[in-house]
Amino acid sequence: MKIISRLLIAALLLAAIPGFAQSNDWSRVGATGILDRLSLFNNTRTGPTLKFSSISTGTITARYPVTNTFGAGSSFTPAWTTLWATFLDNSSAGSVTATLFEVDKCTDTVTQLCQISSSDNAATQCQSCTFSSSTFDFANNTYYVEVVLTRSATTAGEEIHALSID
Repeated sequence: MKIISRLLIAALLLAAIPGFAQSNDWSRVGATGILDRLSLFNNTRTGPTLKFSSISTGTITARYPVTNTFGAGSSFTPAWTTLWATFLDNSSAGSVTATLFEVDKCTDTVTQLCQISSSDNAATQCQSCTFSSSTFDFANNTYYVEVVLTRSATTAGEEIHALSID
């Protein structure tokens, strides 16, 4: 009887591990973005980072579908309030923007929820924008983050390292 009880307890604990491992937040590294067709040949990916290839200028547009990770995906309305972006913008010859969009599943109406715009800084930056905790409704909408890197000179180091929503 003791062995059966111990096995039952062990099985229950093992079954609970995926629930403990589930994050309530959404995150992606920059290198995992879905690139716009016109951005396919002017970028490079290094580890988690998406950036311009050494000889390229112009625009890189990458989109990151937001998936519902809240409560192991069992709730359609996570109480998320903040979009975070980690990036490098070390020159006035370039910029980085990260914009969170909502798309209505029935009408295809696209709504901008918040936007982060870079400022020139030699160091990696972590910036955020906020929105209401009742914003997300995965039952009726889909979501994505669009990141746009621009540069007009190859000396500008525009990079996206990571995105998260919590």
